[in-house]
Amino acid sequence: MAHQPYGSPDSLYEPIRYINELGGKRIRPILLLMAYNLYQEDVTPALPAAMAVEYFHNFSLMHDDIMDEAPLRRGKETVHQKFSRNAAILSGDAMLIRCFELLLQAGERNGVGAQLSILMSKASLEICEGQQMDMDFEKIESPTEAEYLEVIRKKTSCLFGVSLELGAILAGAPEMDCRALYSFGEYIGLGFQIQDDYLDVFGETVLTGKQKGGDILQGKKNFPYVHTYNKLSPPDRKEFAHQYTLAAHHQEIDHVLSFYENQNVASYVLKKQKDYLHQAMNALEGMDPEKMNGLVSFVQSLVQREF
Repeated sequence: MAHQPYGSPDSLYEPIRYINELGGKRIRPILLLMAYNLYQEDVTPALPAAMAVEYFHNFSLMHDDIMDEAPLRRGKETVHQKFSRNAAILSGDAMLIRCFELLLQAGERNGVGAQLSILMSKASLEICEGQQMDMDFEKIESPTEAEYLEVIRKKTSCLFGVSLELGAILAGAPEMDCRALYSFGEYIGLGFQIQDDYLDVFGETVLTGKQKGGDILQGKKNFPYVHTYNKLSPPDRKEFAHQYTLAAHHQEIDHVLSFYENQNVASYVLKKQKDYLHQAMNALEGMDPEKMNGLVSFVQSLVQREF
């Protein structure tokens, strides 16, 4: 990820350099390279595509942070806070354009540039649908777990799956393998996002780089909220929803946390993680298990991470 955007004015590219240099886990490009490496030893030809998915991810974060009015990203000021809202919008747009340029560049070698771009276009639209569903979700009075999981499938899991599929296509993998890796990534993405929601509530800022209880403080319904809401009796649901609203107004999360603890949110998150890991492994049925060891170990560490 050493590549830096080029050109002028610098005021367009400085926010891009800033968010790319904030670090992060680089999960999506790693998944792409690992998928490619299942079929090809030298991953150098896949590096432009790896950069493309990281550019796309960071572009989406810049725009998400604006919509969420988030103050922190990876422990530092968000782009719109450090520069301006307009700068974050325009620089994010430039990153999206650069993503497709890099995919076409990666695909030139074996003539799959158009295929990669079409795949990424479909994923991009699905991610936009997920983001809109996420915003609409906040207006739902009685959210179900199924509704929430569909939101995060589109918004988060899709890019996990497509990163793996892009890598496999670039490597010349059989179509059946490409689709299996997409499904594998989608299940892993669901487990990853559930853990992300859990860490938002219970994680430590020093480890996560995010404001503790940020979703609660913004009044945003995440997986712990949905699980707790649906476990409560109707009268308790009303009180829980009331306390959730108060928490956002008063920037105080302790009352909400007590509901989560009483409903054993931590245990339920662990159960769901195991379910998704199991489904992910089922998606790879028929592929060489020994060959998949490295990828499987990596994704297990993602789903069960503490930061």
